[in-house]
Amino acid sequence: MGDSGERPDAVAPATAPALPSLKKDNCISNGRYRSVFVAQENIRVFIWKAGEQNVGALTVTAADCLGVREFQEKWHSFLNALKKELPCGMWTRERQPRSGNWHAHAAVNVGWNIKSDFPRDQVAKGFYANVNPRLRQLWRYLREKAASRGLGRVELLPLKYSGAACAKYFTKYLTKAVASEKNTGDEKCRLFGVWGGVRFVHSRFSFLSSRIVQKRKQWLAEALELEDSAQLRQVLGPHWWFHFGAALCEVIMPSGFYKVGPEHDRCWDTIGLKAYARDCAAWPGLPSTDSMNQSQFGLFRDIGGYLFGPHSREALQFAMNRMARLTPVAPIELDPQLILTLEAAIERTRRNSSP
Repeated sequence: MGDSGERPDAVAPATAPALPSLKKDNCISNGRYRSVFVAQENIRVFIWKAGEQNVGALTVTAADCLGVREFQEKWHSFLNALKKELPCGMWTRERQPRSGNWHAHAAVNVGWNIKSDFPRDQVAKGFYANVNPRLRQLWRYLREKAASRGLGRVELLPLKYSGAACAKYFTKYLTKAVASEKNTGDEKCRLFGVWGGVRFVHSRFSFLSSRIVQKRKQWLAEALELEDSAQLRQVLGPHWWFHFGAALCEVIMPSGFYKVGPEHDRCWDTIGLKAYARDCAAWPGLPSTDSMNQSQFGLFRDIGGYLFGPHSREALQFAMNRMARLTPVAPIELDPQLILTLEAAIERTRRNSSP
């Protein structure tokens, strides 16, 4: 450059902010987190309402089917035949991890108890003589319809685990797809659907504005000693509802969070009573401080496991510390008529959700 004084700067000017990576679309990723939770909650509530004993896990495979459009055509054709025998259900579909072929899972309401007398051990060994003839006839129908549409193996079995665990299994591919780049090209492919029924949770998350869910968030914020529920995102991460929403929805809160009205004169309404009955139905007997503490301790243990590791001593200590710092709850006082109403609601809830 000589001595003209026109030298390059010793420090280069600051570069412009990097553009978002095309390989990791944050909009798609965030949308998938929401989609996973929506699908999981829909399936969980569907199983709960239909009754675990009446719901079957349907798996449909498709050999040499790599294209999304090809599988969609086969699946929708099979679905039309499926509706004639199984009028309602919820499905997810995924690529097989090794071959890349598509296959689908569905939770279907068979309409009768297929779980109680099902010889699972015998079926696992290939012996089907003791299977209910009605179920074997349904198997035959599904095999014929799948074969005529170019699909592969079809399997319909009773649920092996609880409804919540099965909902996580059905949506496990959606969970993996959130952080994976292997779903490139499948962004517009619908991975979850419903037939013959209604969605209990919608992707717009309008259900989050409901009073009970907002009360759950308020209770958790108070339990964690936060100023308001908006800080939950800062403390537990942006996807905290995805990780802890299901557990939070199973917590028995103090009765005041279910009631309506001014602080000095709160009372029960239908929505609060139903929500209270649903939460209490998971525990034996009438609502008690012990069952409430157990449900809350389980949530704090999950949060501690997420923060410190699932099997760490710190996770257990975190849960114990949170429980010790909670405001003591006064014994539950219900008038006789309300006790009878709550007993009936809890019994109906248990009967509908019992395996």
